[in-house]
Amino acid sequence: MVREQYSVGIVGCGTMGRAHGRAYREHDRTEIEAVTDLDEATRTAFADEFGVAETYEDHAAMLTASDLDVVSVCTLHQTHADIVVDVAEAGVAGIRCEKPMATSLGEAMDMADAADRNDAKLSIGHQRRFDPVNEKARDLVADGAIGEVRTVIGRQGSGLLNWGTHVIDMVRYLLEDPGYEWVMGQVERETDRHERGLAIEDRCLGHVCFDDGARLTYESDMPDPAIGDAMIQVTGSEGVMELALDSSVTVTNADGTAEYAPDAQRSTHYRYVDDFVAWLDGDRPDHRCSADRALVGMEIMMVMYESARTRGVVESPLRTRANPLHEMIDAGDLPVEYPGAYDIRLPYASVRRDATSRDG
Repeated sequence: MVREQYSVGIVGCGTMGRAHGRAYREHDRTEIEAVTDLDEATRTAFADEFGVAETYEDHAAMLTASDLDVVSVCTLHQTHADIVVDVAEAGVAGIRCEKPMATSLGEAMDMADAADRNDAKLSIGHQRRFDPVNEKARDLVADGAIGEVRTVIGRQGSGLLNWGTHVIDMVRYLLEDPGYEWVMGQVERETDRHERGLAIEDRCLGHVCFDDGARLTYESDMPDPAIGDAMIQVTGSEGVMELALDSSVTVTNADGTAEYAPDAQRSTHYRYVDDFVAWLDGDRPDHRCSADRALVGMEIMMVMYESARTRGVVESPLRTRANPLHEMIDAGDLPVEYPGAYDIRLPYASVRRDATSRDG
């Protein structure tokens, strides 16, 4: 499929919808034709900002009324699966879905299956693969700057599905997208913590054995003391690499210490769209954020939860379609010790202040 201009629809006109919108507006091969959002004021403001004539309350109406080549899904995590399946079955050729891919492995598999059945190109919003710092880090690993990769430490906060999806995806990108052999994981949920309406853990720790032999230790929301500014630290047989988010990469080996901070000439979202257009044109065999890559990362996250649920090592492949964390919560296996539901995307309630004091 090749178009001189690809017509675009956006589902969800919030922060990420506008980020997608700016990239489409900047690219000379894409034009936003239609948008949808449940909130009238939000979709009207978006339409005014980007000059979009067609606005709809729901995605079903948009898919029925508009002839679209590409649809971006920029809604809450728990809505991704249903919307992506609907978009694929409507015959849309290209789909960009925000991260995380879904909230369970079963949902993610359904999304990928729907795309395959309908010959739709599905990608997931891990746009940091297009950040020049991360590209440089990947090249350094591939060029043997630190020798054979032995261990990786990745750390972030705000929940496994929220930020962990980026960390795990970036680690796999640095290592040329390995699969995994087994995972051991643990979670803590003493507060009734949510992220954009989805129940999440307070803390998570996971250990992943990739199929190339490298090991990843993932930390989310772990207590102080902090162990440096690097979000990802890679130790190889001949050196160490430290990667600071969207900032710089530092390599220490027998030649000394070198820091690299390449500048971005274009936004990561623009570069994502540019590759996506080339993929639609048939000029690229795949996209670096394709759904098959994201599906492996999604499985690794769910395996961390499943290991915590079963209290043991879980080997590939995962056979649990549901979200094991939510299974534990529903079963009462993670009783809340500090009552009071709160959402980390909303103003903090008193229970959050208690939780903050516990975090140090």
